[in-house]
Amino acid sequence: MLTIETVHWSDASDTLRDLRFAVFVDEQHVPEDMEIDQYDPDALHFLATRSGEPIATARLLADGTIGRMAVLAPYRHQGIGTALLEHSLNEAANQGLTEVSLAAQTHAIPFYEKAGFELEGPIFMDAGIPHQRMTKAIVPQGKLGIDSEKFRVKDMPATVLAMARQARRKLYIFSRCLEPEIYGDPALAECCSELARRHRNSEIRLLICDDRPLREIRHPMVDLSQRLSSSISLRVIKPEHTRDVTEYFLLVDKEGIIVSSRAGLTLGWASFYQRPAVREYGEQFDRLWNLGKPSPWLRTLY
Repeated sequence: MLTIETVHWSDASDTLRDLRFAVFVDEQHVPEDMEIDQYDPDALHFLATRSGEPIATARLLADGTIGRMAVLAPYRHQGIGTALLEHSLNEAANQGLTEVSLAAQTHAIPFYEKAGFELEGPIFMDAGIPHQRMTKAIVPQGKLGIDSEKFRVKDMPATVLAMARQARRKLYIFSRCLEPEIYGDPALAECCSELARRHRNSEIRLLICDDRPLREIRHPMVDLSQRLSSSISLRVIKPEHTRDVTEYFLLVDKEGIIVSSRAGLTLGWASFYQRPAVREYGEQFDRLWNLGKPSPWLRTLY
């Protein structure tokens, strides 16, 4: 069983040093005097163990820098690095950080891109190894029905997933075409599947303005709507009905809301508890929904 815990240098320095030396010094030939630095005593360190055996580590600095991520060779390609990174991101959110950064070895860039990190600046050398700075916005760890603060959305896919995972009965999405970069994450389809099966009165409605892009791709949410059609409905609304509509939005139960401008989908605002706004946008959604029709293309596509 994999366990990840947050530890302090004063308590676990020998174990952390052994893991990092095995990966960075022995494998990658990083000089010993570069591996341990002045930041270690004050950093938050994460230690992964399996059946009590230390197998991986990473650290988080106060400024949001994630680093020293090391997984012992026999345990790679088993999801341990992903779990360790997720733990680091959750801890960063708990610390109130709004952004994290890291220096990725260039061969590991795809791994971090998959986790939502973006490239920033040129490639540089560190300890003789090419690196690339990468950053990721941290989604506020809001709780549905409790946290009423409105916040600016910096990472739309992550915010959508964070809110959808807390849905208890209802999830409404109004978008142009279920943009894959926002709504195409299989994790979103999985949590919608769980919602649809959780209660017989669960309701997921997907309202789009254009089904043409979805005819050419296999989209997890469209696939799900076909398999669970009794709980998940998809409709298309004609352009003449949305000429005066300026925003796309997502509604969760009676509390959660994400709103973005139709002119710029990746930025917007959200809140985990805004009943008046959810009521207002819900009325708009109902009006548009009643004007929409099922897509004959998407009902029989797969």
